[in-house]
Amino acid sequence: MTGKSPRDRPRNNSRPTNPFISEAQNTERSVRLLAAQRRLYQDAKLIHNIRLTIVLTAGAIGVSLALYFPAARAHIGFTSAAILLLISVLGSAREKRKSKEAASVQEEFDTSVFQLPWNSVLSDRPTNALVVEAAHRHKGGGLENWYGNTSTLVRPLDILVCQRSNLAWGVSSHRRWAAVIMSAMITWIAAIVLVCYFLQLSFASSMFAVVTPLVPTFREYIEMWRSNAESVQVKEKTESKISEIWESALEGRGLPSIKKCREIQDRLCLIRQTNAIIPDWFYWIFRKKAEKVMRVSSNDYVDQARTRGLA
Repeated sequence: MTGKSPRDRPRNNSRPTNPFISEAQNTERSVRLLAAQRRLYQDAKLIHNIRLTIVLTAGAIGVSLALYFPAARAHIGFTSAAILLLISVLGSAREKRKSKEAASVQEEFDTSVFQLPWNSVLSDRPTNALVVEAAHRHKGGGLENWYGNTSTLVRPLDILVCQRSNLAWGVSSHRRWAAVIMSAMITWIAAIVLVCYFLQLSFASSMFAVVTPLVPTFREYIEMWRSNAESVQVKEKTESKISEIWESALEGRGLPSIKKCREIQDRLCLIRQTNAIIPDWFYWIFRKKAEKVMRVSSNDYVDQARTRGLA
């Protein structure tokens, strides 16, 4: 007996999420949540940028002072390094707190429009005061239609497509920015070697005058490179997991459970809590291309589901 092809299988009787995700995401409350999470992420970026500027600028100044005052090289080098390391550590802690607040607001938005249960183990719900205050400080628009139109997909495939879109441009952006950071570190190392060579500094003088004041700078660079590399790895694994669930549904092995979608959402929440920061100017360079890729990719998923009677 010949089996039926996917096109010949009876249409799935499941329905899309009700109300549609494309509608639920544009309610007043949903837009307020998006405004709040964007403002909180901007706060985290601002802290990151200020900390990085202080550490890099002060590190260069520390090197200049140590070279200009040979008798005080050790004192200048260690003092500047200690102060800048303290600034780096304290600033990093505050940045992470803001990122977690933003992640909790994004989680509130997602669980609301996806109609998924809240996982209190991963994150506390954001307070209404936090959301209202952050949303009030947000300037600008572009918050409507956060996710593509998945209203023709059956539940929970519509959720999977939206979850996958969160990873669409993250991997390439993090990979590019990690390469830029590595190039910057190599440039700094080359500059250090050249300065020490042309000034004919001894090993001890090189360590006190040049290397020590720049320890916090390299700490920042290494941490940025590491966090971006980790973001690439965890996002690729999550996308691979979504693809596995998606293919299983298309091959007729049944729709994924809400529990599976919640597991994917857990991964997304953890990613957002620790996601490496990419500068806005770098993000905007590739924004249009990334958005186009995301739209085409989402449309392809809908078409795939339609051929299997799932849309």
